[in-house]
Amino acid sequence: MIQIKPAIDYREPCPHCGCALVPDQVLWQGIHICAVAHCPGCGAEIVGDLTVGAAIDFPYQVDRKKGLLFGSALPRAWLGKPFLTSLLNPEEDPGIRLEIEVRERRAKVVILNCIDYLYGHSLLKLLNAQRHLEKDAELGLILLLPRFLRWMVPAGVAELWLVDLPLSRAQSFRPRLDRLIQVECARFEEVHVSPAWSHPADFEVSRFTGVPRHDFKAARFRISFVWREDRTWSSGPRGSNLLHMFGGSRRLLLAWQNRKVRRLFALLRRKFPDALFTVAGLGRTTRFPEWIEDRRVARFDEEAERRSCQVYSESRLVIGVHGSNMLLPSGHAGLTIDLMPDDRWGNFGQDILYQEVDVRLASYRYRFLPVGSDSSAVARCAAGQLAGYDYFRKQMLHRK
Repeated sequence: MIQIKPAIDYREPCPHCGCALVPDQVLWQGIHICAVAHCPGCGAEIVGDLTVGAAIDFPYQVDRKKGLLFGSALPRAWLGKPFLTSLLNPEEDPGIRLEIEVRERRAKVVILNCIDYLYGHSLLKLLNAQRHLEKDAELGLILLLPRFLRWMVPAGVAELWLVDLPLSRAQSFRPRLDRLIQVECARFEEVHVSPAWSHPADFEVSRFTGVPRHDFKAARFRISFVWREDRTWSSGPRGSNLLHMFGGSRRLLLAWQNRKVRRLFALLRRKFPDALFTVAGLGRTTRFPEWIEDRRVARFDEEAERRSCQVYSESRLVIGVHGSNMLLPSGHAGLTIDLMPDDRWGNFGQDILYQEVDVRLASYRYRFLPVGSDSSAVARCAAGQLAGYDYFRKQMLHRK
């Protein structure tokens, strides 16, 4: 954890002259939690990342007067430059509110900031809560949380600070939100901020959703496809040719995805006739035959989220295209097949909530295939994965 009260734990070098910066105050940018510091050597004022979230590995510093950004070139486009732009162009938003829900009054606290511009990033940060609840019991846990994740708040949290901030606006710096958070921090004797690891380990997803993980002993199970409409299972030569012929119609992409899912399920139905076949996820374009249960939604709310998690929990296998849409399915289902677009292999595994502690079983339960794989190839992989799980588990985990 990083202390920000009574002292600010920030001693980074000045990007101009190398002298140790002296922190003066904390600035809550939104995604970033920062120290506003001055340099005793050259007099520069620097806004620097505290090592939270992505800034653990890629911290940035900004000289607002000179409009300069300092830090790694790797995530500069999606992390560094938006940070600089936000500080140089603050947005006064008189309508923004911080809704405070006090469940337990504590004098010493740790704040877990879950604000981010991507849904998956926010959800993954929230999963850090379990570690603080179990290992930092001397501190009350405060969640700084976008409202859409309120349904996943685990028991034991001291306070909720809820923000109605759309993902599309989360990269901006809102001075009013900064001031509101500063006022709340003044109530406490001691304040720390969570490192909010970008992909934490050692958590139980059911503690957040209230839905149990898959029971491998259940006789009846689902095989589910996780539907999404902005990144489809439609790659491959035939799909590309169709798009070229019909001008890249979005509806054509979704019809092609529908056809591949129906073909996949038809092949698996021959081997697992007693399974329930389900399509879940976001978006209701196209229709499926009656033997495929359609559990898709037009929009997610708390009730829809929980119902979907129940579908995933009942699924021996979930299949879907890589993305944040696979986080909760992979966390609740027994087995997962993740279809990887060509440009997403660098994000391998980031959309999986690994709930298997044994690396041998994890390698079996979570599989990754190119999104260009056709229905037959995915069906073969899925059938082997489903049929062989018990045998694999007994062979690999045998102990004398």
